[in-house]
Formats: sequence, C-alpha cells, structure tokens
Amino acid sequence: MTYRLDHIALLVRDLDESVRFLTETIGLTEMPNPMGGTAIRWIDIGDGRRFHVQAGDIARVHVEKQTHFALTAHDFDAVIARFRDTGVVFSDMKGTPGAINTRPDGMRAIFLQDPNGYWFEINDQK
Repeated sequence: MTYRLDHIALLVRDLDESVRFLTETIGLTEMPNPMGGTAIRWIDIGDGRRFHVQAGDIARVHVEKQTHFALTAHDFDAVIARFRDTGVVFSDMKGTPGAINTRPDGMRAIFLQDPNGYWFEINDQK
C-alpha cells in the first residue's frame, strides 16, 4: 500500500499573523480555501503540496526544533540573501544566529520559528 501526503494542519494563535509569516517571511503562497470560508487558511508549498492553519488554543502544543517542517528551496542562496537583507532571524540546528547547518552529505539548512513557536527548516536538498 502506498500513500501521498495530501496536507498537514497546524493550530495557530492568530491566523493573520501566521499567514503573514508564511507568505511574507518565508515566501510561500496562500491559496483559496477549497472548503470556502475564512476559519482555515491554506498555504501552497509547491508540487501539489499544501497545509492549512486554523486558529485555536495552542497552550498544550509542545514544540521543539527536532519537530519541524522541512522545505527545500529551489534557490537556497537567494533565500539566505533575502533573509539577511530583511533581518529575518535564522540559525543552524545548534542555534547559532545567522549560521547555516551543513550535514555530512553536503545538504545545507537553516531553521527559523514562526510566531507560534513552530520550527521551519529551509534546505537545499537536491
């Protein structure tokens, strides 16, 4: 049996703040809500992949850097340059501000947090 990821859902404190982070900071695209309404906001991450955010009480959500979303950037260096130019705070896995993590296989990655504390990895996985 095989599956394909359809979407992921995230609970957030403030929909507008979260969508601003996802679209303006990370550079993702908001897409129309396929169910209609405004209580859920959908984010397109490319290649038919998407996730949605919806407002709720996140007080019981436990977040650590090891639990994160990993997004591959087509032009990782351009993302890093844009983040540096606009003052977006990011780090390597250890937490060194402005540093880039490099795995033994050569993949580079950075980590940043959204307003809810969720971690996002952006990498150059080929």
